[in-house]
Amino acid sequence: MTKKTKNILFLVTGMTPQIITETVWALACDPNNDSPWVPDEIHVLSTEDGLNQIRSRLFGEKEGYKFAKFKQEYPQLNHVAFDNTDKYLHSIQNDGINLQDLKTPEDNEIAADEICRQIRKFTQQDDVALHVSIAGGRKTMGFYAGYALSLYGRAQDRMSHVLVEERYESARDFFYPSMDETVFVTNRDGIELKAKDAQIWLADIPFVRMKDAIVQRHQLRSQDNFSQVVEKINQSYQDVSIEINLAAQYITVNDKITLDLPPREFAMFHWFADMCKQGKEGVIAPTKKWADADVDLRNKIDQLTDEFGRYYADVKNISDDLRVDKAFFETVKARLKEMLDHQLGLELSAKIAITQNKRGQPFYLNLSPDCIAIVDNFANKF
Repeated sequence: MTKKTKNILFLVTGMTPQIITETVWALACDPNNDSPWVPDEIHVLSTEDGLNQIRSRLFGEKEGYKFAKFKQEYPQLNHVAFDNTDKYLHSIQNDGINLQDLKTPEDNEIAADEICRQIRKFTQQDDVALHVSIAGGRKTMGFYAGYALSLYGRAQDRMSHVLVEERYESARDFFYPSMDETVFVTNRDGIELKAKDAQIWLADIPFVRMKDAIVQRHQLRSQDNFSQVVEKINQSYQDVSIEINLAAQYITVNDKITLDLPPREFAMFHWFADMCKQGKEGVIAPTKKWADADVDLRNKIDQLTDEFGRYYADVKNISDDLRVDKAFFETVKARLKEMLDHQLGLELSAKIAITQNKRGQPFYLNLSPDCIAIVDNFANKF
């Protein structure tokens, strides 16, 4: 039996909780909407000041339990899960402390990370159809929400912006077009307006769904924050530089990403990088025929073994019983590629891959020697 899709509405808001009810009305209650979309759950991300506005004005006694009245007027909303608890109201936090407002660049970066995390979480659930509203909150929050949905959104996900008739837009007590003829609201010009007559439009916002194109190709991880995601994608379009630190036994890409490689893979990368620095053409890969042929060809395996062994000894400080024949060369090279793909993503990994122009020709590291630094200790480069 096919699992039912759960509709989730996600909003970023500031100090105007009306955005929530206006969006829900436009999605689920507008009689002119030929394809109503009723959320099963509503999730809102905001600052603590923004969430307090929602708690008091949508769920507070003073405002007449506005959201409960909304559901009573429109029975199609009866099953919608949304209340004033932390399950549905998500606060932007810095080290576990709720942010009252977004006032600094650091605050905005924290908001971006949390927006990205929430949208990624929802889009990782196959049985969820996510609708993201970018109508509320500061402009930066709307931008981050749209960008995150473009990064992670799937075919079933949507994005919109709700628009309210201008004369109602400034009416603080307007939340949705009421079915009750006796409900009036007052705008900032002091004019009383019948809530039933308000016009609300939902602007569907097309967006490029990049998830399938970039998540694997740039190796985006669930723990990456917004800045890391952007940095990984941007780096794949930049020139590449690498630094191999022999003392610490790590490789740094673009001064930002540190590669964690086992000894054999580290030694092979160092081997090819050093050949590149010296202007050598590369390595002719051993074949099975080498092992079965005459002494001269078998000697080539011995030569490769000795050459690779010098780089490997720098890492292990011991002499393993290894032989750089066809099986060894292909296995280590394949594992190195797999690890680079996993840690860098396919796009960036391809820029520092060990490659060959044509079968039978040498394998080489396709980088300019000037882009490679080999460090024998923490101070000296060559």
